[in-house]
Formats: sequence, C-alpha cells, structure tokens
Amino acid sequence: GSEVLHSMLANATPEQQKEILGEHLYMLVQKLKPNLAAKITGMLLEMDNAELLVLMESPESLSAKVEEAFQVLKNSKTKVSGQDVLHSNFLSAEVAVN
Repeated sequence: GSEVLHSMLANATPEQQKEILGEHLYMLVQKLKPNLAAKITGMLLEMDNAELLVLMESPESLSAKVEEAFQVLKNSKTKVSGQDVLHSNFLSAEVAVN
C-alpha cells in the first residue's frame, strides 16, 4: 500500500519519483477513464508530488480530479474557432514560462 510507495519515493531521485507516481496513478486512473488513462495521468503528473500522494490516498478526490481533467480534454476538443486555439496556446506558453 501507501507505506511501500512512500519508502520507494524516499529513496528515489525527483525524476524517478514522478515515474513511480505515474505508474501507480495510471493504474488508478485506468479504472475511472480507461480510454484516456494515459492522457489524464500525464495531466495529473503536472501537479506537485505531495498533492499526488494525497489524491492517490483519497478515491473521492482522485475521482473528482480525473473528472476535472476529462472535462478539460472534452472542452478542448469542442473549441473550433482559431481565437480559442490561440488563446489556449498562449496560456500554455505562459504557464511553461512561469
């Protein structure tokens, strides 16, 4: 359970920590959104490791966050005007810089 995960993380580099969290998170997300598990897991891995651990230990919180990520994906596919696309790319670039 979580004790094993915590000890694995304690002995890992930051890069390895994200990989370990990603593997565990993917298994949980796959149960909720099998077709989008990889995409949603990638989105969630942008979060802080401590926040991810809290999510993984709280099925309700994880479910809510997965649903939130699903809605973002769904909304991004429905936007068709060029302005929306440019705006979302600008926001992505701004986030990357910060």
